[in-house]
Amino acid sequence: MSGPSRFKKTGNLNRLIEEKRAGNNLREIPSVLVPVWQIKIRERFGISVDREVAEYIVLAAHERGTWRKQRAMRKIEKLFLSRGESAEDSVKKARQVVDLAVGTVEK
Repeated sequence: MSGPSRFKKTGNLNRLIEEKRAGNNLREIPSVLVPVWQIKIRERFGISVDREVAEYIVLAAHERGTWRKQRAMRKIEKLFLSRGESAEDSVKKARQVVDLAVGTVEK
């Protein structure tokens, strides 16, 4: 017979993962930054981005991590795909938006 499961001590594994993910989202970033970045992008680059895209840009700009730009680009790409853009156009637009707002994204 095997000993007690290590997951029984800590509880449900899915609940632990959910709690960890809940702590790692946009709630840590002040909500006032999203409209500020929308204005900033509109004034600097002459493009208007909606709130959803601006949230990912803010997250990429203020998050610490090595993959933040790629992650933001992938999430913005999925937004464009869900809005009916072609796969090629959504990749191109997402790369341009993140590149303009945050900096160069490596391929």
